[in-house]
Amino acid sequence: MEINYNFISIIEILGVIQGLLFLTMLLLLHSKKNKPTLYLGIFILLFSLEPIPNILDNLGLLDQYPQLELLPVHFHFLAYPSFYIYIQKISVFGNNTPSYWSLAPGILEVVVGIVIFLLPIDLKLKLKASWYAMVYFVIGLGYSIWVGILIIKWIHHHKKEIENQFSFVLHKQLNWARLFTYSSIGFQLLLMINFFIDDSYWYYFVIIINVVLIYWVSFKGIVQENITSLFSLFSQLDTQPHSTIITEPSASNSIHFAEKTKSDVLTSGEMFKIVKIVDDYIKSSQCYLKDNLTIIDVANAIHVHPKRISISLNKQKGKNFNNYINKFRVEKAKALFKDNSLENLSVEGIGMEAGFHSKASFYNAFKKFEGDTPANYRKLKG
Repeated sequence: MEINYNFISIIEILGVIQGLLFLTMLLLLHSKKNKPTLYLGIFILLFSLEPIPNILDNLGLLDQYPQLELLPVHFHFLAYPSFYIYIQKISVFGNNTPSYWSLAPGILEVVVGIVIFLLPIDLKLKLKASWYAMVYFVIGLGYSIWVGILIIKWIHHHKKEIENQFSFVLHKQLNWARLFTYSSIGFQLLLMINFFIDDSYWYYFVIIINVVLIYWVSFKGIVQENITSLFSLFSQLDTQPHSTIITEPSASNSIHFAEKTKSDVLTSGEMFKIVKIVDDYIKSSQCYLKDNLTIIDVANAIHVHPKRISISLNKQKGKNFNNYINKFRVEKAKALFKDNSLENLSVEGIGMEAGFHSKASFYNAFKKFEGDTPANYRKLKG
């Protein structure tokens, strides 16, 4: 039994309408503070327009109006670069110049597409049936997949940097964008398979995924906030002349550095002193109990540039700031589990008392450092 193509067209039309509605919402949210939404809106629009030629074909409109053949609505070279720039702009590296070069093939694609659309109908039909169309489709999908790989690599670097600056990283790691990109690469492969086979059920499966992806990226994009690098707050200090340690640790257990950091090469001795000061401060102040603690909070307290703290922790401790602080929290949680006066407090409650912001972050950190869940640990120690 064949699937009714009018039913398929309805689903595709809903996908196009859904994309246009989300685009409108993103444009309404667009502001100087939230500029990246413009690039996300462009991506959603281009992604949503993709099924239009199939809709026209399935409804028989191309037979009635052959001049609509080869509408310039395929944007294999433009859609994913727009999403790439969006990810770059909302990431912790948002102050860097994004990869605008990736848009160049897409801009050329639009110009060529418009020129082809204006050609005589007979010539357009020949082009559509030629091997040129297949080559263009395959290369376009290949380019989308390649840009998708660049997006995944960017998110990986973003995730590592976030963990160097924040003790609470939930909703900052762009995990949804990484998973969406993996799913999109899978979708591109499904499109490629669909291009070479003629199966209505397979096509139905592909368009359902298309609609789901549009909704997913639109919803997540609307709720996603820009992630500003904490180090950028100190960027004005990076222009000061190079210097090393200019005072020894004082009675307050703090050490002062000139704030030039990006080009500094810290010696092992300097890094050892920094880690010692950080360790002493963390233990004495128990600031790790603050669930939204950042490296800037520690830097301000001990008067050491946050970039130096990050470098020293990575080199001396082999830990980023997030893991470093979570280790203190896990040790605190273990101590609380042994406190008989807190035996009525839930596992999640213990996590909150130890400085964890959520159940997920508590369980993940505890499992990482102890190799077991906090619930099992409590039972064994109980």
